[in-house]
Amino acid sequence: MGKEFITRILESSGRTSKQFADEIGVNTNTIQKWLSGENRPSQNNQIAIRSKFKKEIAKLYK
Repeated sequence: MGKEFITRILESSGRTSKQFADEIGVNTNTIQKWLSGENRPSQNNQIAIRSKFKKEIAKLYK
């Protein structure tokens, strides 16, 4: 799960980085690092993203 995927989820959901961070339980600095490609979501964060954004992820594959 890389920066492009995170960007597409944000765009698809219409959420801000802050809203996205709050929903998955991380701070906005973490989101910014993911979006810049500096870091990638941990396995636990990937699970949280997949469970909370199922509809948005499904839209990406239509």
